[in-house]
Amino acid sequence: MRRRNDGAGVSPQEEFGDVCFHALGIIDQNREYLQMHLLASADLPTRQALSDIQIESARLDRTIRNAITLYQLENEELSELQPLDLCSLLEKAGRLAPDIQRSLEITLTTESGGIEHCAVMGVPDEAEQLLLHLISNALRACDAGGRVWVSLKQKKTGVALRVEDNGCGLMEEDPIENNRRFLSGAKLGLRICKLICRRAGWKLTLTARPGGGTRAQVVFLLASCEDIPPEMELHSSEENDIRAARFASRAAQEILLLRRY
Repeated sequence: MRRRNDGAGVSPQEEFGDVCFHALGIIDQNREYLQMHLLASADLPTRQALSDIQIESARLDRTIRNAITLYQLENEELSELQPLDLCSLLEKAGRLAPDIQRSLEITLTTESGGIEHCAVMGVPDEAEQLLLHLISNALRACDAGGRVWVSLKQKKTGVALRVEDNGCGLMEEDPIENNRRFLSGAKLGLRICKLICRRAGWKLTLTARPGGGTRAQVVFLLASCEDIPPEMELHSSEENDIRAARFASRAAQEILLLRRY
């Protein structure tokens, strides 16, 4: 288990997470062991049972992480804002397209709108969580053959990140009611999105997409020149590699769960 270096121990939510993730790790290790030894001889019900264990374990892992994230967003102080590049975030989203096409038969397209660098102020990890939640919601709304678009659009006062889909669309025609229901409702992922945006000063809206489906839009204010490092090196190569690997791991889990729908 993790322990803080200052000897103060762990917080209740950290201890809760440690216990849960340790148990889930044991479950996954045993599942992998059984799959390895039963791969050739297992009958269909046994293989289905092992697949169910994998998916439901991943679902529980995600739910616990989201609950802990929600608690942290609601109760902990905002980390120091730093410049982050939305174009780099868009590039990470684009790398998910082959896995999404192969696993879900949904086409993910990214478009920078001709923007090469777009520095905004925020917490990089929270920005990545926000984008993954919005992409996951868009994928969930689509059937096989559907499309999801992630794009950047220049605005008068900043830049907009849009995640659009041609899926089932919103249940209410009233934009105010849509935002009230979906951004204040019980869906854990969208509650996290709302809190992330509120803390960082970003504006999140949900509207019907022209032609069908849903458009989620986050409007960012551009970072001032004083906030941007002269060399535009926002993170070290090692930090970028770690962040990219973590983003890919989270995305892989989401795709695994969406295959169940």
